[in-house]
Amino acid sequence: AMYGVAELATAVQHGLDVTWLVVDDGGYGVLREYLTDAFGHTTATELTRPDFVALASSFGVSAKLSSSDTVGADLAEALRTPGPSVVVLPALLKLFAPTHLEQA
Repeated sequence: AMYGVAELATAVQHGLDVTWLVVDDGGYGVLREYLTDAFGHTTATELTRPDFVALASSFGVSAKLSSSDTVGADLAEALRTPGPSVVVLPALLKLFAPTHLEQA
C-alpha cells in the first residue's frame, strides 16, 4: 500500500469508483516469510507504518478498519459506495504454515 499512496489523490481528483483492500501485515510480510523459510531469519522487513484508515481519510477517501469476520461485508459496502474507498484488514501472513492441516 505504501507504493501507491499517490493513487489515492488521483482517485479523489478524478472521482474514480475504486476500492482498495489493504492487507496490513506490519511490514514486508511476503519477503519476511521467504527469508525466514530460506535462511531461518530475516532482516529489515518490519516497517513503521501509518494508520492506513487515517491516511486514506486525509485524502478524502472513505476508509474503514475491517476484520476477518467483517471483511466480506465491509468490501461489499465499499464497492456499493460511489467514489474511492479503502478497506484495511490487519493480518499476520503465514505463507508457509500448513493451514490445510488445521482441524476445526
